Formats: sequence, C-alpha cells, structure tokens
Amino acid sequence: MPVRPHRTVDRVIGILEAVALSPQGVTLAELAAALDAAKSSVQELTNGLLACGYLIEDDRRFHLGPGPFILAARANKLAALSLDHQFLAELNKVLRCTVLVGVRVGDALVYTDHAGQESPGLTFVARTHARRPLYTTAAGKTLLANVPDEEMYRLLELASAGQAGEVRQFLAELPEIRSSRLAFNRGVTFKDAFAVATPLLASDGSPIAAISAAVEPAEADRLDDVGEELKKAVVVIGRQYGFNRAS
Repeated sequence: MPVRPHRTVDRVIGILEAVALSPQGVTLAELAAALDAAKSSVQELTNGLLACGYLIEDDRRFHLGPGPFILAARANKLAALSLDHQFLAELNKVLRCTVLVGVRVGDALVYTDHAGQESPGLTFVARTHARRPLYTTAAGKTLLANVPDEEMYRLLELASAGQAGEVRQFLAELPEIRSSRLAFNRGVTFKDAFAVATPLLASDGSPIAAISAAVEPAEADRLDDVGEELKKAVVVIGRQYGFNRAS
C-alpha cells in the first residue's frame, strides 16, 4: 500500500507541533484556526491526546504532556546515543562558524540544536524546530541522499508542482553529494544562508543526522573548504561521542 498523507494524522501532528511551539499553551480556538478545521473536530482529537498523555490542559490552554518525551527517550537514535551539545560546541570551535544538527522528521528536515553565532534565518529555524524541505537545505539534501532510492523517490514525489525545479536541482546534485558526502545550500533557502552539510553516522555506519556548517555571505567563497574541514571534524570528534566508528 503506498505511503501517503492522512488527514486525521496530519491534524494530530499539527496539534502537537502547534502546542510544542507555544510556551504559553494554545487554546482550542487557536488550534482550530491553525488547522483550518471545525472546533468540534479538533476537540475530539485533543480529547484523545489528553486521554493518552500527549497533551495536558491548564486554564483552557493545551501544553505537551509526557507522552512525546517518553517516545523520544525510548526510540530516538540521537537520544539513545546522547548527542551532547558539547559535540557541536567543539565543531564550532574548530570550524569557526555556526554549526547545526538536523534530523529527518517524516518528509521534512528539523534542526534540533546549534552552536555558534546567531543568524536571523538559520538559528531561528533551529530554535523553533521548524520543518524545512529536505531537497533544498544542505542538511536535508544530505539526509535525503542517504536513504534507499525507493524511499528517496517516494519523498520527492510528495513535493508540489511549484517545487519541481528544486527537486530537479537536487537530483542533478545527487551523484556529487553521495560521492563527496557533502551537500550545499548557496543562498537558496534564505538569501544569507550559505551552508554545507555532511552525514553523522552511528557506530554501525548508518546515517542518523546531518551536521551543517554555516558561514556569513561575505565568506561564501570559503564554503567548499569549510565542507572538507567539516567532514574531517565530524569523523574525528564524533568518534569521541560514539559515532562514525564504521566510517
């Protein structure tokens, strides 16, 4: 059976993500507006999420319950391997630029942490854990290039007609991404976003995340050199944290 979006699943995920991005909590009316759905339909979903501990309600505002955190602790490879922020801090010190870690969530890239200088675009999406397309960002391209072809093409087929050009560009870059283990974003997603990414490998050699290094636009001409430094540093420093032993 083909993998495809499901409206109810999409709404449940939309509720959880909206709540996660709002420290003050979200009302039922705000959720209904965000999902463009009837309050009665959203109420049924929030009731179910409350019942199983994925939401809690306080003063008519919804917050994340313990359920998502328990799942992450049980199943997430990065959580299980304890990717320490210090790992990114050491990469930042070696590379002298902002470093980010991104993981695949469904058909999107989500940045989970960063170290280094703040930038209006990249570090904002890192702090908010906003979803980004896999086939435009350097980290997303890295993750997409490291899944089996059948899965990769399934993910690409989810792109809209308006994103066809970006998909074609990714496919043109794919052989080089796989051979060099580097993917680039040269001002595509944001005008000031110049980044290069490489995969972070588990001890068995399987890719579990992408590590990006971002430079200022004025330093864009050194991005290729940063990429080579990044690739080496991720392997060397990563071994100290239990990664890359099979690389």
